[in-house]
Amino acid sequence: MEPLTRLCVLEAVERDGFKHGHAVLIGLEPLKRRPDRRSPHKTRRMGMREWVEMVGRDFAYALRTLRRSRAFAVVAALTLALGIGANTAIFTLLDQVLLRLLPVKNPQQLVLLTMRGRHYGNNWGGNAISYPMYRDFQDHNEVFSGMFCRFPQPVSMTYGGQAERTYGELVSGTYFSVLGVGTVLGRAIGPEDDRVPDGHPVVMLSYDYWKQRFGGDPQIVGKTLLVNNYQMAVIGVAQPGFDGVELGYSTKIFIPVMMEKEIIIGPMKFLTDRRSRWVNAFGRLKPGVTEEKAKASLQPFMHSMLEQEVKEAAFRNASAYDREEYLKCWIDVLPGSQGRASLRQGLRTPLWVLMATTGMVLLIACANIANLLLARATGRQKEIAVRLAMGATRGRIVMQLLIETLSLSALGGALGLALAFWADKALMAIYLPSDSGNLKISTAPDFRILLFTLAVTVVTGLVFGLAPALQSTRPDVGRTLKDQAGAVVGGGHGRLRNALVVTQVALSLLLLIGAGLFLRSLKNLSNLGPGFSAERLVGFNIDPSLNGYPPQRINSFYQELTDNLGAIPGVKSVAVASMRIMEDNEWDSGLTAEGYSPTKPDDHPQAYMNQIGPGYFATLGVPIVAGRDFRLTDNRMIKRADATDDFDTTPTTVMINEKFAQKFFAGRNPLGMHLGFGTDPGTHMDMEIIGVVKDIKYTNLRDEIPIQAYVPYMNSPYLGGMTIYVRTVGEPQQLMTSIRAKVREMDTNLPIYAIRTMETQISNSLSTERMIASLSTVFGFVATVLAIIGLYGVTSYSVAQRTREIGIRMALGAEQRKVIVMVMREVLLLIAIGVGIGVPAALLLTRIVKSQLYGLEAHDPWTLGLATGLLAMVACAAGYIPALRASRVDPMKALRYE
Repeated sequence: MEPLTRLCVLEAVERDGFKHGHAVLIGLEPLKRRPDRRSPHKTRRMGMREWVEMVGRDFAYALRTLRRSRAFAVVAALTLALGIGANTAIFTLLDQVLLRLLPVKNPQQLVLLTMRGRHYGNNWGGNAISYPMYRDFQDHNEVFSGMFCRFPQPVSMTYGGQAERTYGELVSGTYFSVLGVGTVLGRAIGPEDDRVPDGHPVVMLSYDYWKQRFGGDPQIVGKTLLVNNYQMAVIGVAQPGFDGVELGYSTKIFIPVMMEKEIIIGPMKFLTDRRSRWVNAFGRLKPGVTEEKAKASLQPFMHSMLEQEVKEAAFRNASAYDREEYLKCWIDVLPGSQGRASLRQGLRTPLWVLMATTGMVLLIACANIANLLLARATGRQKEIAVRLAMGATRGRIVMQLLIETLSLSALGGALGLALAFWADKALMAIYLPSDSGNLKISTAPDFRILLFTLAVTVVTGLVFGLAPALQSTRPDVGRTLKDQAGAVVGGGHGRLRNALVVTQVALSLLLLIGAGLFLRSLKNLSNLGPGFSAERLVGFNIDPSLNGYPPQRINSFYQELTDNLGAIPGVKSVAVASMRIMEDNEWDSGLTAEGYSPTKPDDHPQAYMNQIGPGYFATLGVPIVAGRDFRLTDNRMIKRADATDDFDTTPTTVMINEKFAQKFFAGRNPLGMHLGFGTDPGTHMDMEIIGVVKDIKYTNLRDEIPIQAYVPYMNSPYLGGMTIYVRTVGEPQQLMTSIRAKVREMDTNLPIYAIRTMETQISNSLSTERMIASLSTVFGFVATVLAIIGLYGVTSYSVAQRTREIGIRMALGAEQRKVIVMVMREVLLLIAIGVGIGVPAALLLTRIVKSQLYGLEAHDPWTLGLATGLLAMVACAAGYIPALRASRVDPMKALRYE
């Protein structure tokens, strides 16, 4: 029978209009004769050259096929570009924020030391230890081949008569050698620059800063810069791509740590003070040493250091409890391959959530394309049957169909890469604060991003192309060649299409629920408010200490600046504060409260502090609920009883918030009561409470209102950079130019930075929440649209396949309503299965993002119900349209339909 069947095939091919007189279709192998068992010749295995030529022919055939189906190719490519582009855009951010290692030698060998436990003294940032402790570890360890320390500190830099505030970093003499970072000009800071305090006035520049600020001057080495009003010579320029070891802090100027006194303005003696934790200490592990082994080796020496420290004079007033807790401190060894980045922790969950979201969008897009390919296979059923009848193997046809889908996927990948580049630039412009240019995130695709896009493109082509290709190569050859419709696309195809639609519905429901939760969380945060009016309030920062101002001159400067700004027409009031609120900054201190008896050894007031001037609360619009505000006469400072130098003083007046008064002065009038800095037994309480103010937020909208205390800045010996708040009568943007001009009149070399309205500041503090809420909403909408298109397409195709059946039913008297019910029953079943899968999945997966929500639970019933109802409604509408169209079919035409 087989030779006769193949004769019929040849005749059928000729009738179908092929001009060639032989049985070779474009892109196919010729019909191969079965090897004669009696023949000594065997089939030769295909070589690499023949295989490449075959793939080339298949690729050319795929392009011709797609060119003939332009509408299909355009729709499919754009759908894939949307999914691939979204994934690439989010992966670009995720890669640079969470996955990138430091551009140094063997970064995986680096570790970061962190002191854990209750510290007794001052803390200047996270992951910090004291400088004397760093030197002890450097000199007494058997696990590191080298160690270095660093401390980030903005500086004032003047060159060519132009002053600016830029990002500096104090580094030890081993910094560059341990990291393995070289220079393009001059030399690096080395051990010879790490010997004498105040004796090494040299700096290194980062490569990008050298290019941008100094125009890539090849003669920059040896030139002098004015750093914090102190002359320092440039000794080198670091290699390209290296700008420090902290994400979000792109260092421009590297300075020897021995110059600490000139860079960190204040009375502290950081290089010798063991009570001040401030440097980040890194080590490079020796070969074969793990983080656990390093920790076990360092801990005994760490404990011996603590035992010596508690015997020093600084502990003379410490309680037995404080001593015991301090001796329990331990050293932790953390991975240092990515440097230090507190910013990374805040972005980790949002970026992974967005990555998972875009992955779901891509899966939905793949399901849509797979359904399109299954429907398209109906028009190619005879072509595939002819090929199979002529001897082509199923694997050979599957390979050619996959090359077609991979060509389509490659087109979508190319468009997606362009879309990702544009999307990342838009994300940076929308969600990154305009004055946070120190966070370096490149939107240009590099090798890693191109490799990721290529991998996604190939996997996508295989995912949406393999199943349709396998299904399409299972036709009933005899029935297909007899022109019987539906021979190729049978029950297996219908089940696969329905499964794809169910998957789309479940995934889109999951994304809609997530988007709803994030939107409601953002709304809850926005409705909170900071506790005062943010309208027409401007804030900016200046730091006269970086220009060499002495403490007394700084005091008079701020008072003069307050008067000058208040004289500008349109300015209502002006105030000064050391801590800028709503910016995730904090200054907290342990206090002793008069008349309060702690129930536990550590039950002392731990207040968030701020150093402010008169009119601060009036400018912010915060009511004083009892007592009075600070005055200029509240400038008396007295020497503390435990003072070690003349700078160790304390003010005589203090103000507290309501939460402080309620907790530590419950049932008592706090006015006239006293507080003291510190929690040691016998602490002198020199500060009299003169006022109680209404509670307001401090760090950000998400955090709870803390216990707060305010002290006057007048005559303080610790003054440095301050925030100036200006309340305006009209639109604040119009007065920013006048504010800048007034500061320049007082000192042309004093940089003014971070000038913005409080509304902008609050918006910036919610940038992560806004990003995840808005992007999840966009992706949820796109996913829903794709799912609805898929449902509509499958329903329309199913109705078209059943046209004859529907015509018979109507010819026999079936009503339109019953036809609609028949079609909608199948639609509702698909929706119900999708919802049945999506809701439990959402209840399980939303627990992961619980930390990103505010004011609601991850299983919020309103969000679940609204998302489910919305999806069901639009899905029913998508299914109703083809159902209505089916009910209006002409029975006579339907009976003649094939």
